[in-house]
Amino acid sequence: MNQEKEWSLDSWKNYSAVQLPIYSDVQLYQDTLQKIKKLPEILNFEDINAFKSQMIKVSKGEKFVLQLGDCAEVFDECTEEHWKEKFSFYDRMGQILDAIVIGRTCGQFAKPRSQLLEKDGTLNYRGDLINSLSRDERDPDPSRLLLGAHYTKKGIESLKQYEGQQIWVSHECLHLGYESAFVKQNEDKQYYLSNTHFPWIGDRTRLHDHAHSNFIKGIYNPVGIKIGQTINKTEFINVFKLINPKNEDGRAFAIIRLGKNKLDKLKDIIDWKQEEKLNISFFLDPMHGNNQDKSGRKIRKIEDIMYEIQQFFTILEQQNEVPAGLHLECTPYDVTECIENDEDINPKKYTTACDPRLNFRQTRKIIIFVNTLLKKLRNKQ
Repeated sequence: MNQEKEWSLDSWKNYSAVQLPIYSDVQLYQDTLQKIKKLPEILNFEDINAFKSQMIKVSKGEKFVLQLGDCAEVFDECTEEHWKEKFSFYDRMGQILDAIVIGRTCGQFAKPRSQLLEKDGTLNYRGDLINSLSRDERDPDPSRLLLGAHYTKKGIESLKQYEGQQIWVSHECLHLGYESAFVKQNEDKQYYLSNTHFPWIGDRTRLHDHAHSNFIKGIYNPVGIKIGQTINKTEFINVFKLINPKNEDGRAFAIIRLGKNKLDKLKDIIDWKQEEKLNISFFLDPMHGNNQDKSGRKIRKIEDIMYEIQQFFTILEQQNEVPAGLHLECTPYDVTECIENDEDINPKKYTTACDPRLNFRQTRKIIIFVNTLLKKLRNKQ
């Protein structure tokens, strides 16, 4: 583990940070974090270690991960009814692949944004953890952090009562003040995040000399790193050596988000990994590199998503790598946010809080397609 002596809960504050909210009432914000720090852990070290044992199997090429769920969870859907529907959905999709299932759930409340402001000057929505979808409530509000902690706890409690297969939870490690309030220590003085099994760092915040990477380097949990088109060789090597200096199994996972027309970069990324002998497994996020605009709404096309998946499998096989996971934004509900064959968007069924999600039918189609690719791959081995 990379828990060097110079790392502390606050050492990330010594680095440049992006995508962090600014609160007008700093004292209220600090008081709120102190309240969260005093809360009991939601997940204990044994929970995190059990998850890590599964991710070690992924590093060894023995298991495949299906990571799926909402782009941005909203507090209004943090109910037993919604959780039950979503857990069942994740479970059913995972069974198709016989996969380790990780939900984007029980904490996926904060979102990075390319622009701080909308075109009219209104602050952008940044997830229910930070502000509201209502345009009148866009100022970052510290009281929302307590709601985030509450709903994470309730969601994980609900998940522990779920009678299907094991589902692990994940979210983007974005709001570092909030995340650091959930850090606990085990008997061996190892630090771990107690509010999720699998934190990931986004493509906008993964720089090795910035705050997010230097926070997560001291955390025991397995970690995902989103890798987009702007990555270069030096940064790729530096960030993974920072996160996983001992090259351990089950520690670091590259979540590739390039887009269907930019996958040549994946060949370079694999070369960098192999040259440096880095212990990295590759997931694919075929969603974020394929955004388009249709009638003023952000959409994704099923054809583009499936093409990127196909190319991902092909390139990895050509370079003697094994696909380790698939990362999808999706919902069990009958939405029309991703489209097929240029179908029209039904505004009443476009309900995402942020980015377009696959509906149940589309998710199942894509996962059956992935299952076919995995079977072909296994038959060749």
